[in-house]
Amino acid sequence: MTSPFLMIMRKELKDSLQSKWLITFGVTFFFLALGVPYIILGAGGLLPGDYPGMVVGTLVTLAVPLVPLVSLAMSSTSVAGEREVGTMEYLLAQPATKFEVFFGKYLGLVTALTLAMFLGYGGAELIVYSTNPEFIASFIYALAYSLLLAGASVGLGFIVSVSVKTRAAAIGTGLFLWFVLVVIYDSGFLGVITVALDADSLLIPLTLANPVETTRILALMHMAESPLRGELGPQAAYLLQNYGSITASRILTVVLILWVVVPVAISYLIFRRQDATI
Repeated sequence: MTSPFLMIMRKELKDSLQSKWLITFGVTFFFLALGVPYIILGAGGLLPGDYPGMVVGTLVTLAVPLVPLVSLAMSSTSVAGEREVGTMEYLLAQPATKFEVFFGKYLGLVTALTLAMFLGYGGAELIVYSTNPEFIASFIYALAYSLLLAGASVGLGFIVSVSVKTRAAAIGTGLFLWFVLVVIYDSGFLGVITVALDADSLLIPLTLANPVETTRILALMHMAESPLRGELGPQAAYLLQNYGSITASRILTVVLILWVVVPVAISYLIFRRQDATI
């Protein structure tokens, strides 16, 4: 007999794979990773020799912000949506613990996002990088860090989802959180704070406080030689200057893993303490 955990995980995976958010996400990743503009240039004989590195850099710059957008949009409504339609009471009435319900939903959603990224990234990788193996390692790093960012974003979305009662409030809060993590930080937030307080040392904690920025820096740090590798920004320059590339990479990787673990733990603790009839 299939365990309740696997049943819930399969249900969440099936629902997620049918989501328009996820389908759009996978297709968008495929074309971003494929580098359609570069293919057009190649057809006209205008393709630069370092185009694979440019594709990876463009992928990191454009695709990383999309990961939390889709992850937060889907995960923020996961629990709240079930409550609103009444299916959460049904799930909790089954011979399943809250641990099985929560992590079945979490792993089902993360698995769906992973499949979308593997199909998007992987399909494009076979096309673009089959003749450029030196760039495959950079591509794999970008994929791995994007998967960690997806796990972190789902955890943040679950905090939202277990804290609100309606689907509309959940998705609104999730999109606002994405706006803060991506748009506000991208609009020069770090630079303004650093200049205003005249403290370069704040660059590190302000960077580590944002999993999107941490992922972007990590992915660019592991790129092969590329004209876009210089877009690391002042935060990465400060880290590299004070810690070196290896130590800086390890610090950022550990922080990104903590961004996966801590939000999931917080959201589960909130969910566990709530009454099944919420």
